Amino acid sequence: MIFEYKLEKINSTLKFQYDDKCFIPTATSDFIIKSCSNYITKRSDLLDLGCGVGIVGISLFKMNLVKKLYSSDISSFAAKMCKINSKSYNIENDVRSGSVFEPWKGMKFDVIVDDVSGISEQIAKISPWFSNVACDSGPDGTSLTIQVLEKASEFLNKNGKLFFPIISLSNHKKILETAKSSFKNVKKVSSNKWFIPDEVSVNHNKLINKLKNLGFIDFEEKFGKKVAFTDIYMINN
Repeated sequence: MIFEYKLEKINSTLKFQYDDKCFIPTATSDFIIKSCSNYITKRSDLLDLGCGVGIVGISLFKMNLVKKLYSSDISSFAAKMCKINSKSYNIENDVRSGSVFEPWKGMKFDVIVDDVSGISEQIAKISPWFSNVACDSGPDGTSLTIQVLEKASEFLNKNGKLFFPIISLSNHKKILETAKSSFKNVKKVSSNKWFIPDEVSVNHNKLINKLKNLGFIDFEEKFGKKVAFTDIYMINN
């Protein structure tokens, strides 16, 4: 199967192979790519963390923002597809499989892009985004992102940058508090609102209202729809 991504900055459409065991890229990846392209100022050694089929790292490489590309995902199937997609664009990519920073012990990078799962596990189970794909982010969606934030400084070069999303289908306040307690320079670089799909917001209305009341997720009501947000943050080491 093929997923197409329009890379507007270089007026190019990239094609990515994937199978039903891989996470299909969502709007979050697009938000991250656009934010990184605005704030990466030189060709960098870049780690694409939670790379999936490789859309973020490969797109940034094609924009000439990456000197050396490293990618990892907890899914060995995703890592395999990332290797295939990198090879199709003649990109040298050191792709590894493992959770968060486990594959990269002792290494440092100029830029780390975090695209690991960041929504409530209970939302993931009923969503169209995680078919046949594990989501071990915890009931409030913070587990993996907090692991990244607490360990990232060990893997960043001096003056390095970390980009990460905060999605309101998680305890977004908890994630932001962790970021600010771990780093001095935390900057929101993009804010994006979107409608929660009906198969989640309508079909599971009782559940998502319960999760909101527990503080596990957040959304607002507009135009008769439930609206979530995805904010992209940048940290300077």
